[in-house]
Amino acid sequence: MRILRISTRNYPDIGGPAKQAYLLSKYCSENKIKTINIACKSKNNSIFKNKKINDNFEIYYLPFQAPRSNAGLITRIIFFFKFLTYGFLKAIKIRRKFKFDVIHAHSPFPSGLIAYFFSKIFKLPYFYSIHGTDYPYSFLFHLDINLIAYNSKKTILVSRKIENILNKKFTLKNLCWIPNTIESSDHFHVSTKEERKTLIKKLNLDSFLKANDKIILYIGYMIFLQKVSGMIDFLIAFQNFLKNLKEKEEAKKIKLLFVGEGKYADLLKTKIRELKLEENVILLGKRDDIKELLAIADLLTLTSYIEGSPNVILEAMASNVPCLGTNVGEIKNIIGNTGYIVNPGDIGKIEENLQNFFNLSKIQRSELMEKAKKKVIDHFDINVIGKKWIKLYSQ
Repeated sequence: MRILRISTRNYPDIGGPAKQAYLLSKYCSENKIKTINIACKSKNNSIFKNKKINDNFEIYYLPFQAPRSNAGLITRIIFFFKFLTYGFLKAIKIRRKFKFDVIHAHSPFPSGLIAYFFSKIFKLPYFYSIHGTDYPYSFLFHLDINLIAYNSKKTILVSRKIENILNKKFTLKNLCWIPNTIESSDHFHVSTKEERKTLIKKLNLDSFLKANDKIILYIGYMIFLQKVSGMIDFLIAFQNFLKNLKEKEEAKKIKLLFVGEGKYADLLKTKIRELKLEENVILLGKRDDIKELLAIADLLTLTSYIEGSPNVILEAMASNVPCLGTNVGEIKNIIGNTGYIVNPGDIGKIEENLQNFFNLSKIQRSELMEKAKKKVIDHFDINVIGKKWIKLYSQ
């Protein structure tokens, strides 16, 4: 079997769809399925050229990068036509060489549009993965659903809540739920205070952090207002939590690290100053060392109002880090009894669960860490989810 995979980005570029496209292609290639990926040039790849991962997996890069998350309408329109034109021509070139059997496109738009046109012209089936409902413009969402998802062989959703929403609003009969996956063996966590101290220094955070600090990590793009609203909810709960600690010296040792950037970042900065949390909260901006940051974290939080199946939750749990998240998208199903779930905007419950977590004994926290790791290995590892994909392709 031969698969053509289309995505605007591919790992090591940022974003959940980029990681999922890469992981699935790698797994398929290791199971003797030829996989060719089309994606924009990676930001780490200054020279435009194809990349051969192994004998069955190759990435064909387009000669331009995907736009930044804060790109304006004109930039996005130009990118739309460039991606559509170059991507379609590249797909024709690949087809002459490999004669692939199936196309698999990943949102965001316009990856699916290439798959749609290709299927109409060459009579090839295509699958479409929708990774979330955060679309910059509502008409793109409706076009994605009514044209691309409607005509796909199967439309795969990473969250059952998204599946329920689409079932209510649209007449789609080809929906299928398969959660995001992760290569759990690729993640780790420090096991001693000395290891933590060394890694903190390697991350250039030793001017802010000490080895005995308690570290809360919040990772998220600040490109949508609802995401930053969730971050501000957590900030308020975090301030309340610190105020209610009996040991004031202990409060100084609890650090909150925000990782991410975007056009709404200033709202978060203003709120940190307003709440006088500069001593406890550090904004790290965009980072490429997420794996190492998770390795020193005690808790990961994600209190958004909208999510699909966030990779960062899987990455944290694979790193033995318990999570506190809101009951949106697939978060509740992923975390389960290995962490804490609150409703969006419930600042009181966020504070309560912070207290619960930091009141755990060392043994209880260690058990929670192991439970989180085991949940990912048993239910979300690539060796589990990859088999579901291969079964779907072969059908």
